[in-house]
Amino acid sequence: MKIFDSLQLGKSIGATCQKCAYFRNDPAVIEDAYPGLTIMSSGFASVRDQDGFCDYNELYLSAGDSCPHFVSRTSEFDQGDKTIID
Repeated sequence: MKIFDSLQLGKSIGATCQKCAYFRNDPAVIEDAYPGLTIMSSGFASVRDQDGFCDYNELYLSAGDSCPHFVSRTSEFDQGDKTIID
């Protein structure tokens, strides 16, 4: 798939998913994106670490990944439910 060609999985320094406005690692967001997840575990699982959901690519990604669609957050703590218009 072409989407995977643009992702830099775990190789990024600086503009990582964790610092991107599209990235949300709130457990409730992850559980909403993957409704069946709560059957096996939950979005609050410790093995999830800082992983989260990318609203742009619509994928579950590691916080250390990156892609060319990076948009810097307004603050480090800004991971809310904002609508981003491209």
